[in-house]
Amino acid sequence: MTSVKYLLLFITLCLGVCPGIKVWAVVSESDSSQSLVFVTSPYEPYVIDDEGRVSGIFPDIIRAAFRGSYIRPEFDFLPWLRGEHEVQAGKAFATFPYLKTKARVETFGFSGPIIYFFPKFFYNRSRFPDGFEWQTLADFKGYKIGGVRGYWYEQDFKDAGLTTSYVTSDRQNIEMLRIKRIDFTLIDELVGWNLIRKTAPSYLGTYAVAAKAESSSAFHLMISPDYPGGDKLTQLLNMGLKRIQQNGEYQEILERYHVPADYSVINQND
Repeated sequence: MTSVKYLLLFITLCLGVCPGIKVWAVVSESDSSQSLVFVTSPYEPYVIDDEGRVSGIFPDIIRAAFRGSYIRPEFDFLPWLRGEHEVQAGKAFATFPYLKTKARVETFGFSGPIIYFFPKFFYNRSRFPDGFEWQTLADFKGYKIGGVRGYWYEQDFKDAGLTTSYVTSDRQNIEMLRIKRIDFTLIDELVGWNLIRKTAPSYLGTYAVAAKAESSSAFHLMISPDYPGGDKLTQLLNMGLKRIQQNGEYQEILERYHVPADYSVINQND
């Protein structure tokens, strides 16, 4: 009985020192689990909205990284900019997938690299029957670019003086490409072809992609600067990411979604 009292005292002291953290494996998972809120938007195959159930590369990796801990990830779909605001205000722990930019690093924290991505310019074949090659963003002057509000390229497009029409989703830009309302849109190649196959399968041959990637940076989770216990949770997340990369579970997830090997962050530097 005395030992039980000391155990309970130890738990109480731990919770008093770290109020946002619960002790592992002391009580049943149903009693000790702590929900952790993530916000995101559909971005297949990275994030999939399956009738309200969240799946895809990122959610699967996050669930695997926290498996065996007291953390129970919960995912909410929100428009990108609203999700950023929720994270910045400390109402959600993190949002994904996001690139590190100078402006974002000044406001948010970031996880370790999750997966590389290769954004490319999609276009309508009939608009450019001989294809399209480019070297710098200046090559797109005189054309109309379809963008998504809150994406990483907004400042770069502005600095390059490009004519850009912004909407709230890549799906809208894919449709506007088809009907020639825009000349180009910049999307990760996996996402772009996935979206076309899903929303416009009969027009698959209508689309083409410029061979040169706009960048080859890594996606991360963008983390709230004010979420309770955020530093310890980020540390726990990064430890989980290393674990699943070492035990092969990370690679299994990428293979599940037919991701090419060069998207993997294993043995690569961000």
